This record gives sequence, C-alpha cells and structure tokens, in this order.
Amino acid sequence: MIEEIISNLIENFFNSWPEILIFGTVQGAVYALLALGFSLVYGVGGVLNLAHGAFYLMAGYIIFWVLPYIGYPFGIILALIVVVLIGALAYLLLIKPLQETHIGVIIATFALAFFFEQFIKVFGDAKFHTLPALISGSIDFLGVTFPTQLVLTIVGSLIIVSLITIFINKSKLGKSIRAVSQDREAAMLMGINANRILMYTIMISALLAGLAAFLYVPADYIAPHLGWSILINSFAVVVLGGMGSLPGSIIGSFIIGYVTNFTSFIIDPLLGGTVSALIPIIVILVVLVIRPQGILGKKEID
Repeated sequence: MIEEIISNLIENFFNSWPEILIFGTVQGAVYALLALGFSLVYGVGGVLNLAHGAFYLMAGYIIFWVLPYIGYPFGIILALIVVVLIGALAYLLLIKPLQETHIGVIIATFALAFFFEQFIKVFGDAKFHTLPALISGSIDFLGVTFPTQLVLTIVGSLIIVSLITIFINKSKLGKSIRAVSQDREAAMLMGINANRILMYTIMISALLAGLAAFLYVPADYIAPHLGWSILINSFAVVVLGGMGSLPGSIIGSFIIGYVTNFTSFIIDPLLGGTVSALIPIIVILVVLVIRPQGILGKKEID
C-alpha cells in the first residue's frame, strides 16, 4: 500500500512539475507583493493589520466597478488612489488611537476587514467575478498553456519588489522607515516622526496590495470573501519568512507558492480533497511552535 502511494506520488510529480513550477512562481510573485506590505507595517509599528486583505479586495472591486465606464488605465489609477486613501484613514481613525493596545488594533482592523466584505455584499453582490485580461492570448511553456496575463503578473511583481527594495534602501523616506523599524525610540530622538512614518508605511502597504490586485485579479477572480484568504496567505508568508523581515518575506512567498501548488497537483488528487487550502494554516502553526522568529526574523529577547 505504501509503495503504491509513493509510486503514485512520484508519477504525479513527474507529470505535473511544469505546472508546479509555473503556477508556484505566479503565486509566489503575488504573495511577495502582499507580504512585503504586511511585513513593513509590522516591522515599523508592531501592527498586525488584519485589514490587509481588504485592501486587495477593495482595489479589485473598484477596478471591476469602474471598468465599464473609464477603462483599465484610469480604473487602475483610481483604484490605487482610493485604496491608499483607505490605508491613510485606517491609520488616522483606527490604528493611531489604539496604537498603544495591540489587541485593540487587531480587533479594529478585523472589524474594518469585515466591514468591507459586508459593504461589497450590500452595495454589490456576493457572486464571483472575473476581469478581462490586461494582455490577451496565451503562452505554451514546458508543455503547459497558460494566459499571457500571468507573465505580466510575474514580471510586474519582480519589478515592483525591486523598486520597493531600492526605495527602502536609498530614499530618505525609506531610510526613515528602516530607522523606525530598527529602533523606534532612537529614531524619534533623531527627529523622525515615528507616527507619520507608520502612516506612510500603511499607505505603501495598501498600494502594494492594490498593485497585487491589478496584476492578479484579471488572471483569477474577485469575490467578497477573498480578502480573508489573502490575509491568511500573507500572514503565513510573513510568519515563515520572519516578522518584519523583507528578505524573509520574499523567500517565504515562493516557498508557500511552490508548496501550495505541489500539494494541489500531487497530494490533492490522491486524497480527493483540497489539502492545499490548509497549507498556510499548517505553516503558521508549525513555524510558531518550532521557530517563532521564522527563517530570517530576529529572536526576541525577554
């Protein structure tokens, strides 16, 4: 029995490794954008923003709502502007007043995420929706045919991640973000307004979530509940890579992407279920128990 299972696993892997490679890379690229923003906010303010998935959700729906009237270019710009403003207002109205109580921030951002889900159901609908691809057509690679939109998703994500990395390391604001992340009190003594930096960081985080939505939703779908899975996946990546570690978030993104697709293509067919949906939760639980600081995170000193 065991030999038969192992034989089936090996056979499935050799038949499916191109799909695992391609779709794992796509998901890793999307997770990298989402996890970078989530990790930045935690690193700067110690804030677990449970509304992070809602930023992605709202950006996708704004594009969907305005697309018939103003088209893609202006629809994308409008969605990014609105979601960045939502991030700023979330900080000013919810996070800043509750910043000294971490549980208060968690509850408030959870409530905000739930509000946006219900807002979409009330003023929109609860159906699944798709968006037309930004780039039409398909590509055949390694015997796998997939939409050209996925190539844009990978390339766009890599460019944005590279630009964010350069911004954090080279710009004045980026250096301030790093300073607050490393030592908030020392940064404030140097004249840096830590609260303002946190607000800017949340706005950048919302922008990254919006960019992930415009790159990936045309190749996927949008639905009111989607924000929660985006949040869980982002959290799993950040926990695996190390809370507040940007390089760790990038590494964790691709690990989660490949493992999820490996499970989807190899394990799920054997078990007849969707075990792949449990991967992010399993990663969170296992990493928190075995190595709470993640791959590249710093171990907290009591």
